Amino acid sequence: MSGIVGIINPGGEPVDRALLQRMTDFLSYRGPDATKIHVDGHVGLGHTLLCTTEESQTEQQPLTLDGKVWLTADARIDGRADLIRELESAGRGDGKVANDAELILHAYHAWGEDCVKHLLGDFAFAIWDGEKRKLFCGRDHFGVKPFFYARTSESLIFSNTLNCIRLHPDISSRLNDQAIADFLLFDSNQDPSTTVFADINRLP
Repeated sequence: MSGIVGIINPGGEPVDRALLQRMTDFLSYRGPDATKIHVDGHVGLGHTLLCTTEESQTEQQPLTLDGKVWLTADARIDGRADLIRELESAGRGDGKVANDAELILHAYHAWGEDCVKHLLGDFAFAIWDGEKRKLFCGRDHFGVKPFFYARTSESLIFSNTLNCIRLHPDISSRLNDQAIADFLLFDSNQDPSTTVFADINRLP
């Protein structure tokens, strides 16, 4: 499982590059094959790569196809041939040589937020659309890949690893009593949008 992390400061404050690098480095056990961050003012994305397929050998994330829309993803895309045909019909060529991350970005360029309706496989990703100044995040339909996020007064922080988010100095270790009670009573959290930490949520 590759590691993903991001910090978005909606108010425009520059992202702390050193903090983002520390959070990304923390994920190196998830992705030992490559580590990279991208910072553009108030937006910062990090990725650690675990190569698991032939296509993933060519991945370099965070990824952009046009310098405006950026992706960080932990993804394995299935049904590649069908997706490539759909993309070609939508005017997005070169799919035959695209890796999984590139396929996700091509799908976003073709269908916007509806891209998730065209994706099969296990995935968790975040896309920063610089032109729209919008963050779009998605998970696979069965929730195989985790995606966690937290909001502070100045930032939105996300990752596919709970403890990575806890490295941010504005995230407390305060527990979510209801979530813990659910786990003790029912052996599972009854609210899929929460975690055992009060400051950290899960994308259902």
